[in-house]
Amino acid sequence: MSNQITPTENEGTFARLYDVQEELNRTNIKPLGRPRKKVQRKPTTVHLTSAEKRNMAELKMLLDEHLSINQSELVGIAISSLNALMQNKGKTVLASGAVYDIDSFREVVYGFINS
Repeated sequence: MSNQITPTENEGTFARLYDVQEELNRTNIKPLGRPRKKVQRKPTTVHLTSAEKRNMAELKMLLDEHLSINQSELVGIAISSLNALMQNKGKTVLASGAVYDIDSFREVVYGFINS
């Protein structure tokens, strides 16, 4: 006769009880930190000059007084705005050959903004 106790089907072992407890804990886990934004963004690297970094920081500080926005969202808005501007007004400028480097492109964009 053996002194070992063999678990029956109705009895639970510690491992089984532990697994049940772990499963219960997983269902009630609250995410840590800030909630995710509705739009998921792909990480990319943007290389900015010191003047561009300063402009980004100033813009973020101005906007933070009114709404919650991060730098990724600012870059996304800038890209979308520039794309819309070029789709509407830029096709004729690009076709005319007035844009041949980044400085001429910047002048064209500033011209659109100021007009």
